Amino acid sequence: MILRRASRAISPVIATMLLVGMTVVLSALVYLMVIATPIPGMDFPGSQYIHIIEIRHAGDPDETDCEDRCIKLLHRGTRALENNALAAIILKNRVTMMVSTDGGVTPINITTMNGLKFPKTKHDGVQTLSGTGTKGATWEPGEEIWILLRKNLIKEGDLITVRIIHKPTNIVISEDTARA
Repeated sequence: MILRRASRAISPVIATMLLVGMTVVLSALVYLMVIATPIPGMDFPGSQYIHIIEIRHAGDPDETDCEDRCIKLLHRGTRALENNALAAIILKNRVTMMVSTDGGVTPINITTMNGLKFPKTKHDGVQTLSGTGTKGATWEPGEEIWILLRKNLIKEGDLITVRIIHKPTNIVISEDTARA
């Protein structure tokens, strides 16, 4: 018996399928690289740049650094953030923290993360900002900021959320939540 070869080979079909498959894989890789690359000057909402790494609350046995009312933030991003362009809102148990003032009840809003300009502005409920991240015009990656609140605002078990807002665009650039 003599085997005959077909007059047409199937290799063009296989070649076309391989080329289409490689194109799909390469397109997916390029897409993933573009999505993962930060664009200078552009922050995506919901990005986790700033993390709460410690909360001191009333009754905390280790009250050495800032007594019983501190929130310690760490910048884990990749680029410096301009302190004057940042604001912060603090929530307790998913509700904006409020404090009693002479004029009634006021939300705790921090209008700048620049520690040098902080005393000149009005911050109800917040006594001071400190840490390496507040010392200059920018908050560099790896630097910390301590937010010292009024006494007894944070209790054990409270769910504390800090939202960092880019003031010129009014966009939340980072948000983190931790339990006291």
